[in-house]
Order: sequence, then C-alpha cells, then structure tokens
Amino acid sequence: MLAGSRIDDEDGATVLADDLSVCDDDAERNRGRQITSAQAREERRAARRYRYTIAIIVLLTLVVSAIVAAIRFGSPRLSTGQQQSGEGALDLSAGNGLREKENEERLEQTLQYLVNFRVSHWTTLDYQYRGNVFERGTGYSPQYRAAVWIARRDLRRLAIPSAEEHSKEEYPFLQRYALTVLFFSLGGLDGWTWRVDFLQGFHECDWHDKFTIQGVAGEFLWGAMCDGAPDLDEDDIANGGGDLVSRWNAMLSKSRVVTAISLPPLNHMQGTLPSELHHLKYLKQLHVQFNQEISGSIPFEYGWLEHLSDLTFTYTSLEGKIPRTFAGLAKMEMIDLSHNSLRGNTLDGDLDFLKGMSDLTHLSLSYNSNITGTLPDFSSLIDLEELSVSNTGLYGTLPSWLPELTQLKKLRVDDCAFDGSVNILQSMKHLTHVYIEDNSFTDSIDDAFFADFDDLVHLDVSNCSFNGTVPGHLFQLPNLEVLDMSVNQLDGVLPADALGEVNRSSPIDGGIAQLTNLTTLDLSSNQFTGTIPDLSELADLQILFLGRNLFIQGPVPTWLREMKQLTELSLKSAQLYDTIPTWLGELTKLTYLDLGENTLIDTIPQSLGNLTELMVLMLNSNRLEGELGLGQLEKLEALLIDDNAITGNTDAMCAHELTHFIADCASSPNRTVELNCTCCTLCCSDENATCNDSEWLGNHLGIWEYGYKRRIWDFDENGALTPLVNYNQLQSQP
Repeated sequence: MLAGSRIDDEDGATVLADDLSVCDDDAERNRGRQITSAQAREERRAARRYRYTIAIIVLLTLVVSAIVAAIRFGSPRLSTGQQQSGEGALDLSAGNGLREKENEERLEQTLQYLVNFRVSHWTTLDYQYRGNVFERGTGYSPQYRAAVWIARRDLRRLAIPSAEEHSKEEYPFLQRYALTVLFFSLGGLDGWTWRVDFLQGFHECDWHDKFTIQGVAGEFLWGAMCDGAPDLDEDDIANGGGDLVSRWNAMLSKSRVVTAISLPPLNHMQGTLPSELHHLKYLKQLHVQFNQEISGSIPFEYGWLEHLSDLTFTYTSLEGKIPRTFAGLAKMEMIDLSHNSLRGNTLDGDLDFLKGMSDLTHLSLSYNSNITGTLPDFSSLIDLEELSVSNTGLYGTLPSWLPELTQLKKLRVDDCAFDGSVNILQSMKHLTHVYIEDNSFTDSIDDAFFADFDDLVHLDVSNCSFNGTVPGHLFQLPNLEVLDMSVNQLDGVLPADALGEVNRSSPIDGGIAQLTNLTTLDLSSNQFTGTIPDLSELADLQILFLGRNLFIQGPVPTWLREMKQLTELSLKSAQLYDTIPTWLGELTKLTYLDLGENTLIDTIPQSLGNLTELMVLMLNSNRLEGELGLGQLEKLEALLIDDNAITGNTDAMCAHELTHFIADCASSPNRTVELNCTCCTLCCSDENATCNDSEWLGNHLGIWEYGYKRRIWDFDENGALTPLVNYNQLQSQP
C-alpha cells in the first residue's frame, strides 16, 4: 500500500511515513548490519520507486481492462461498419458465462416490467428464449424480439425499470422499447431498404438519416427525431416544481425526447402498426406513407397521444374504422389518411370525432371508397384550410354549412356521388383550388358561375353533367392556372358570347390575354361550335385539349405555331381537314400529340421526326397515305396510324420496341397487306370496323394529385404510360 501522495515529496509527514514504512518492512532483514545515513536514504528511495512502479502497472492494468470491457460489453456508439448495417446490433455475441447469466436476469426483469405495467399484452411476450429470436421465420412476436434485443443485445445497456413501482428509468426505457417494437412490427429485420439507423447502439434520437429526392429541393429527414419534452409548464422546467411529476417533467425537458417519427417511403415495410407507440406520450408528428404492405387497423391507443398534431398514414393498406378515441386529439392540426381501405358510415357518427378538433387546418380522407354517407357537419372546424374527401363513397348535396369555413382554400370533393347544385360554392370567394369533377350535379352554368374568384388557381368541373356555355369571366381570372371543363354538355362558341363581348363591355380576346398564368386548358368532349379560337396569347399554356367538339371544319390552326411551350396537344375529332402542317415539327417540347379521328390528308410530314420528346402520337382514322418513316422518334411508346392508307414498311420505327403500335397490317381475303409491320401490337384492316375501337383519351384521369404535372396517361383497358420512365432502358435490361 502506498503511504505517500506524490512521487517527489521529501518533506514532513510523507517522508516520515516512508521512513517508518521502510524501517518496519526491512527491520528483520537488516538486523545486525551497519548502515550509514546515506545508504539508508538511498535504500528508502529505491523502495519508493519500486512501489510507485508497481502502482502504475496496476493502474494501467485496470484502465486497459476497463477499455476491453467497454468494447466487449457495450459502448455508446457502434463502429462505422456496424452503424451501416443494422444487423451488427443483432449479431453480437452474448458473451461469456457471467454475461449470459446477467442477460438472463435482464430479460426476466424486462418481461416482468412489460407485463406488470401492461406496456405490451402478456400474450405477445409469452415465449421461451431459445437463442434464435432474430432468425427469419421463427414466429416470435415483435414485442418479444424487442424485449430480447433491449435486454440482451442493446449496446446502451439501459437500466431495466422496476417491475414493482414507477422509476426515473422508466420513460427512457419505454421510448427505446416502443421504437424497437415499431422496427420489428413493420418488418425491419426482414427487408427495409433503409434502416435509418434503427437498433444501433447510440441514443434513439439519432435513429434517423438524411435523404434527397431527385428533382426536389432540400433534404428530408426520415427516422425518429427528438427535442425537449413539449408543452411543459415553464416553471416546472426552470425550478423542478414541488411534486414528483413536476420534477420528472423538468428532468425530461432536459433529456432527449422523441417527438416525431417519419418513416421513409417505398421502404419495403410490411406488417401492422404496433399499439406500443402510444407510450411515446410526447409525440407530435407521426408519418407513415407509400408503403402499401402495411395493413391492419389503426390502434385505438393512438387516441391517447395528447400532444399529436400531425398524423399521416397515406398510400398504405390500412383498413377498419378510424378509432373514435381520436376525439381526444385536441391539438391535431393535420390529418392525412388518404389512399387506404378505411371504412365508416357518417350516418352512424363514425367521423363525428373530427368535430372537436378545433385547431385542424388540413383534413384528407381521399381514396377510401368504403367511407360512405353524407358529408358531416364540420362547421366547427373554423381554421380548416384544406378539405379532401375525393374518391370516397360520400353522396348527397353539398351541405349549406360549407360557406362557414371562411379559411378554406382547397376543396376536393371529386369522384364521389354528390348531386344537386353547386350554387353553395359561389359565395366562397376565398377558395383557391376547387375540384368537384366526376359527380352528378345538375346545374346549368351561367354568368354567376365562379364569378369574381380572383384568387382561384385550379378549377376542375369536368364530367359533372353541366350544361350551358362557358362564361367569359372565367377568362379574366388573373391567377388561374388550370381550367378543366371537359366531358360536360356545354355548347355555344369558344369563348362564350359568340366571340363578342365580356360583360357587354370588353372584348373577349382581352379577357383571354389576362390568363397569363394558365398552364392547362381542357374543354374537350363537349358540344362547342364555331371556329377554334386563337389562344396564342396564353404564353404559359402547356396542356391543351380541345377535341371531341362540333367545331366548324377547318385546317390545323396556324396560331398553334407560336405555342412552342406546349407539351400536350389534343385535337382529336375536331373536324380538321387539309394536310398536317410541317411546322408542327417546331413544337419540340411535345410529349403527346393527338390528331386522330379527323379528315387529314396527304403524307405524314417527316418534320415530326424533330419531336424527339414525343411519347404518344395518334394519327389514326384520317386519310393519310404514303410511308411512315419517323424512325428517329426513339422515345415513342404509343403510335396509332390505323384506319389510313399508309403503305410500305415500318423497319425504321421497329428499330425499338413500342408498347402500343397499331396499324393497318392485317391481311384479308380481298386485299393485300397495306403496311408490313414486324413490331405492331395490333394489326387492323379496312374490313374490320371494330378494330381499335378504344377511346384512347389521355386526359380523363384526374391529375390534381400531382399538381397537374403529368405523371401518367391512362388508356383504360390498354394500360398506362408515364413520362417518368425510360422504356427503352427498361426493354434493354435482361
């Protein structure tokens, strides 16, 4: 044992203690020997050096042992390699016998705590540990796997809370356990593409990662995110309060508390949502989206998350009713449960829980076809800015309380079974986006139809059985970007009032010129007459559909030559005649061109070969002749040239495989083959009047969900095409 405190101390009590120690230790050995004072001092110094050396060796040995133990049995962070592979945390060795005994005790204590305090149902924890818990197909529940991991394999080695009484270790343990259950419940062990650092040895607040999406600015943070405990009383945080709960809250405010979970989309997640997430009592945001193999119902316990303000379960396969316990989510601001298989009947009060969410600003139940009944009275939701119930089973008339939602900007009630009048909307001048298409309204459009809606950006009233004419004031809305009035029974000339005057005072052409922001105009499939109006002043127009109307017969309008910004143009069945103008090849941004079902004559101009972005070209049912050519259109995926007199061969076009290629290449007893085609997907002949009798309408699928940016052309039984895919690259893959 060392008696001194410093190695070089030669004074006072330290020297005396050293002297006494040396004398006591060496008295017997030096008995009878004559030792000078100098020799005695030298021997004492030698003895001290020896002891100090031994002490340093012992100390270093202890330090090294501690480091080895830390590396072997747990450290706050994994190495880089382990962090990248979630398996690292699962594959660690259980250790030697002593460690195994400790692990058994930790697991037993964990299970007792989880059962006694009903953290998880006991049936999910009733297993015998066999050592193969994490092997695929072993049948262990997510809860038991989470218990084993946190007790035996977790590198943080959190203290296990007492199974007898609540303790300060409880919430950190619950937080980590709940997230671990989530990981196992959604198939994290079996197939997540991105594990976002779940089940790593560091704090769960770091179980997230940054992502970027091509074409989208900024970074996305997916995983578990933290901040201090939210919504605590400031005095509790500052002073700790006087009672146990206040002191506990003050402690939590300084710790790292999970307040948001946002799981990566398209991450091959599968399974059901675990009820254990309700233990994350400070959770504010919960986002699970674009993982369609997530099924089951929404746990009713989520209604106990009193701080929850933002809930998104979209593009999954959730089913069942929305829990009525959601009535307790008083702080809710945003709910998006769209694109699921949820059900409910509003006449039975299945959506009444929403009425108490006075802070709600965004509500979407769209694409849940089994939500039926009439639209409930949401007039209490005075802060609501977006209401989306499209593609549900709701029916009846638009309710009279809608104008009471004075903050409402976006209304989506399309693709339902609403009927009656839309006059109730005419007083809601604050609306910016209105989607009421694909319903059974019976109105006649008049001069009051969405008049003075100066903030209106999108208006889609297609396929609603409206009759009347297009009022001139719609062409004076300064912020309008999208106007879709297709598939109705509208008549008259375009624009309204026989190209006369708007409001009897200003020329209609001046009105059209004010639509400087218009990007999409679809007036197809109506009964408009007269000539096709000059729209060349619409400098931002990208999508123009005017086909299937009763226009006066005429050539392709020459003003189209100025519209080089167009990406889609459809003049199907627009009474066009004469030749296809060569200047169409100057509209090089076109991806979709439909001139079918007209009486166009002569040959196909080879200048169309300059349209290198073109994916859809429809020239069928005309009087075209000559050879096809156009082999340079390498992106073309749909080509319809049947019901013409085109001859020769298609070798140049067949240099790449098309998804749809329909031509007059069928043989018949009375006529020779008009066109030799080795890659056509359908061959027709003049004798077969029903060949290719599909509509081939590229505009009938609503695209508001994509901000009217083209994502898909849906051709019903003929399938779909998307401009987002390089089909040639796909076809070249083995």
